[in-house]
Amino acid sequence: MTSNRTSVLVIFVAVFFLFFDTHFQMPILAPFAHSLGSTSFMIGLVVGAYSLFNILGNLASGYLIDARGWKIPLFVGTFLVSLSLFAYAYASSPVNLFVIRSFHGLAGGLVIPATLAFLVQAPFRAGTESLSKRMSFYGVAIGLASLTGPPLAGVLASYYDYQSTYLVVAFIMVIPVLLVILLKKEKTFISSSTASLKKNYRIVMRSTVLKTAFGLVFVLMGCTGTLISFFPGKVEELGANPAVTGALFTAFAATAVIVHLVWPALAKRFNLWNSILAGFSLLILSMVALHVLNLIVALAFALVGYGVGFGLLLPALLELVAKGSRPENKGLASGFFFMFFSLGVAVIPPFAGLLQQSIANISPFVAAASLALLLWIPITWRVKQAIQEA
Repeated sequence: MTSNRTSVLVIFVAVFFLFFDTHFQMPILAPFAHSLGSTSFMIGLVVGAYSLFNILGNLASGYLIDARGWKIPLFVGTFLVSLSLFAYAYASSPVNLFVIRSFHGLAGGLVIPATLAFLVQAPFRAGTESLSKRMSFYGVAIGLASLTGPPLAGVLASYYDYQSTYLVVAFIMVIPVLLVILLKKEKTFISSSTASLKKNYRIVMRSTVLKTAFGLVFVLMGCTGTLISFFPGKVEELGANPAVTGALFTAFAATAVIVHLVWPALAKRFNLWNSILAGFSLLILSMVALHVLNLIVALAFALVGYGVGFGLLLPALLELVAKGSRPENKGLASGFFFMFFSLGVAVIPPFAGLLQQSIANISPFVAAASLALLLWIPITWRVKQAIQEA
């Protein structure tokens, strides 16, 4: 049993570990799949399997949260994530790895919506805590995971084989399982009937505020996925080594974390609309700059700009979900939000790559920015007032 304050801290730690377990695989998953005999096509399937099954887990988690509360999907998902990481160490073929990766995505999809649902429902300490502060620390936990996961994986893989690296991280992931066990049982609104769940679904899908959050996180993560997929190639074309790419990505992640930390102060001075407008503008400008610029130093400034935009957008969108949902449909709202979070990564980078192949001289960064702009125009036209009232 834990106090509410401790429970919130436990959730932040769990969020860090549960994003850490995906980020640490970034530098080692493709080489590991190749070492098992995977073709390029199979490597793509293995990498993409997580996002596909994560979407299914997000949807299942949303319904479970509203029907049974957040603790069941949080504990079951966290336990299965830890179990799947142990399974990676025993993968012996590309098919094995694909199945494990799919299971991992499904388990991870159960967890993250439950953490958000808890944070927006748990009581706030009067005068010392706000929704903006919680959402900022949520973003910080994700940012820290992206900063620490890949370097640790690189270090471990340089000393041990891939299987041993996965085992080390699997043992680390036992920590959030133990922490979740300590959380006290929630006293939250639960919609147990099928009719109530169907009604909640209709309410969520008709909410202009929530649809705005879903659409914008789809674009945000789609642009970020495009950045991760194609930026290393841009740096390589300029003659720099992978260490430079790693340093530039670190600059992006560190900037986003810093902005997340100051988000509560920014939220007091600027409303959600202004924060989203500024973040989205920086996002698009930075993506175009990544295409135009051809100096490493200039690209570093472009990535810092992208980090500021990302840092403004993510906590603002999380706050939109919190404010646009009701106690009885927090789970569904959180589940759909993270479904579009994963869907953006799965859809926009391949689309940008396809455009690059189909249309001469178009950059994937420009393609992603153009799609983002096309989605942004109707949002600015129809949803500004809804966001201001959220």
